Amino acid sequence: MDNDSPVETNDKSVYGCVWGVLIQLGFFVLGLWGVFYMPNGRLQVVVCSSWGITQWIVIVPLIIRERAKGERRVAQGLIITGCVGLLLSSACAGLFLR
Repeated sequence: MDNDSPVETNDKSVYGCVWGVLIQLGFFVLGLWGVFYMPNGRLQVVVCSSWGITQWIVIVPLIIRERAKGERRVAQGLIITGCVGLLLSSACAGLFLR
């Protein structure tokens, strides 16, 4: 028996996590854009530290779409990474908005 063939994974939650991470990175970049191009210093910090909340504008419709397609594991991956992003954003907001 030849074991040189790659192992196929059918874990769809990883696919959802990858989507979630890409969404978080996109909203983080938008937050950084706000820091560099908004004139108000306090507003800059709020925009940069709110990416964890604003990412749900994109994640919730994706979760609904994936659940409607029957891809519950993808939806779970999106929920997991969305919650982790919210926690990271809250930690950043706590550091910058003392």
